[in-house]
Amino acid sequence: MRTLKGLLTIIENDSKKVWRDELDEVQLALNSTRSRVTGFTPTELMFGTRAQSLGLSQISPNLETPSRSDLESIRNRASENIIRSADSQIEKFNRGKARVKRFTQGDFVFIKCSERNQTKLARKFKGPFVIVKVLENDRYELKGMNRSNRIFKYAHENLRLVPKGFEGLVDVATTLINDEEAETAVGENLIDQDPADSDSDTISVSREATLSAGSDTLTASSEIETEMIEHKVQVHAGK
Repeated sequence: MRTLKGLLTIIENDSKKVWRDELDEVQLALNSTRSRVTGFTPTELMFGTRAQSLGLSQISPNLETPSRSDLESIRNRASENIIRSADSQIEKFNRGKARVKRFTQGDFVFIKCSERNQTKLARKFKGPFVIVKVLENDRYELKGMNRSNRIFKYAHENLRLVPKGFEGLVDVATTLINDEEAETAVGENLIDQDPADSDSDTISVSREATLSAGSDTLTASSEIETEMIEHKVQVHAGK
């Protein structure tokens, strides 16, 4: 279509010609132009011979009529050229394609938020989530950091790896504190047990939410549990 548009544009820019009157010449030019992919002209692939203008056909009228075997040979060669060109294009495309660095089970990742459900100032990623299973075709099963056993399935392009080492632990801690879905984040402190060695960094959780009632001290692991214990203490004190 782009080639046809270019030819018609050239004709239209000629003040002595009208593109409607030149369609026969345009058709002949297209049918007699050799394709870079097939190596043959459309007329050769259809009839086994090259298209010629009226003047050239009068100069050489004794052209041999192509046989059926010649036509099949031309089409077979064109088919081979198409396959060779396709393989070359695939190799060229894959040469500049980014390689996927796959995640492993146990890695912490962030999930890219959907653009349809966020504002301009909203967070671009949510999480963190832990990879519980590696699936085929660059897909993963994820699980949240809260108490929920819900499993999510996401493709690789929608995930971002949480940095390892001390910086990664800070990111995880900050996200857990700000994430409304992380129920266990309330009253939890994430501690880097080995900041000097990034490969052996682990996360430990210390819960400090406590309530006192007389001589008894109760420890809660979340805000919800804290409210429940506080209510029980008030009921017991009323008795």
